[in-house]
Amino acid sequence: MTICKLLESILNTNEVKGLEYVFVFACVWCLGGGFAEKDGINYRKMFSDWWKDKWKIIKFPAKGTVFDYYVDLEQNKLDEWIKLQTKDITETLDTSKPIQNYTIPTTDTISTQFLMKKFIQINISPLLVGSAGCGKT
Repeated sequence: MTICKLLESILNTNEVKGLEYVFVFACVWCLGGGFAEKDGINYRKMFSDWWKDKWKIIKFPAKGTVFDYYVDLEQNKLDEWIKLQTKDITETLDTSKPIQNYTIPTTDTISTQFLMKKFIQINISPLLVGSAGCGKT
């Protein structure tokens, strides 16, 4: 049910453009988004390599992992998360304040913010888990 609501929120138009991309995006994040590195094994990377090897209809770029890309519905393609970085974030950093007062826009923070906003828009309360310093705040 949650996947359907997330898909519906991402595809907020009546047009079915990019449906395959959105479906693959949702599957990648629902199935592999919870993987992390443990005991020196990067399970997220292993999942990404497996996905790229097995699923050929929607090809992810060779650079990076499947988690480094989002669906650009305007262009109907996969694009890097960092392209969603807004100028207001980078231009408003006051370097006189301590670094712990900021969320530095990285691929991980941008993707997490995107997904959390999508869940909140459809009234699903997300829960972030992770070790200290991983950007949950």
